[in-house]
Amino acid sequence: MEIFVILKIPFLLLFLFCESIGSKKLTSRNFNGAKTLSECRRCKVLTDSFNYWLDQTSRGKYEGGDAAWEEAKLKSYSRSEIRLVEIQEGLCSELKAHQDACYGIAEESEQVLEKWWFNKDSVSLDLYTWLCIETLQHCCPSNHYGDACSACPQDVNNKVCSGHGRCDGEGTRKGNGTCICKKGYTGRLCDECAKSFYKTSVDSCKVCHKACDGCSGDGAAACEACNTGWQLQSGVCVDVDECASSVCEPHQYCSNTEGSYTCNKCDSSCKSCRGEGSSNCTSCEPTNVLWFGMCVDNELKQNILTSTFKRVALYIGLLIITVYIDRISRTVASFVVLVIALLMYFSERNLRMNTMDVLWQTLYAS
Repeated sequence: MEIFVILKIPFLLLFLFCESIGSKKLTSRNFNGAKTLSECRRCKVLTDSFNYWLDQTSRGKYEGGDAAWEEAKLKSYSRSEIRLVEIQEGLCSELKAHQDACYGIAEESEQVLEKWWFNKDSVSLDLYTWLCIETLQHCCPSNHYGDACSACPQDVNNKVCSGHGRCDGEGTRKGNGTCICKKGYTGRLCDECAKSFYKTSVDSCKVCHKACDGCSGDGAAACEACNTGWQLQSGVCVDVDECASSVCEPHQYCSNTEGSYTCNKCDSSCKSCRGEGSSNCTSCEPTNVLWFGMCVDNELKQNILTSTFKRVALYIGLLIITVYIDRISRTVASFVVLVIALLMYFSERNLRMNTMDVLWQTLYAS
């Protein structure tokens, strides 16, 4: 028995250790989940949930107890303690996100919520304003920021950041109130156009043409300077063709793009090339010869020539047969011509080099 007890102790300690680690991980996860939101956002989540359950219980009735006494002695159901309990029981349960954060601040604010429920007029003062802005002071009114809820910077038309940005910390007790401008805008009030943008007639900023390094209007002719990869010609920034000079490695070919270029690897059969595929070679390895833009060995070249001449002989033979058939029946000859045409089309389509190209290359080379 003593031996059994001694052997049991290590397993018990191991079990307790694992439970402790699991508990710490769970606690840490729940704690971190509740702290991922700012205090203002947590408060907003809580008030949204409260308003949701306020709506859900808007037609509720007393269940159990002396309902008549409750109606007579206490407030009406709309602001009764029974309805508050119903709301608190459902509070945060409908949320699919930030539920832990909601439960946390709901527990912290339970007594404060009861004070608002029983003593404040919900018609003239909504819960978010009273709880988050005035009481807990986690948030600021719209278009205000910082500890003192200072007003965000506005233009002469009373638009925050000229309507082209947002105020840092807006609606919260954080931030410094500086304007964070939308793309294309800059300045203290986001009322200026950023570099590579120009101002339109309706006081909005539009992006310059891709050729421009700064511009005064639309199009490549309104550039103040040309971007890299473009050059000024007759007052207009035009694309530089980098591929006109040797900018790529010997085993690569150049593809020009607007304002730039790319170097792509040649087909494995080519030593150098001018484009994609095996038929755009410009030079070959010593074991191959350049023939019709392709790098082939002598054996492959001879096989292509032989098969080409065989097809030519076949086509000529079919043509002669068609002429003889035409003398007998023009209708049958027309059908035969159609069959031969289809045969030639499908056979030529799948060839690496079609018959006419091979014949032309052979005659040209000779």
